[in-house]
Amino acid sequence: MKVRINLEACVRAGECYYNHPELFRMDDGGDPQILVRELNTPDLIRHAREAAVVCPASAIIVED
Repeated sequence: MKVRINLEACVRAGECYYNHPELFRMDDGGDPQILVRELNTPDLIRHAREAAVVCPASAIIVED
């Protein structure tokens, strides 16, 4: 599984990196950055799905 962020839809609320710093961080420009693209553990998959649910812009996409 993979996770990606639609930066055009993102409102930079920071929910992803505040709640899941193991997957996301803020880059120098204020945009969210993905730290782990390949979700290869049950915990990473669960955390990515949680991040997608709480994203206020629905900008986080978890793909099979």
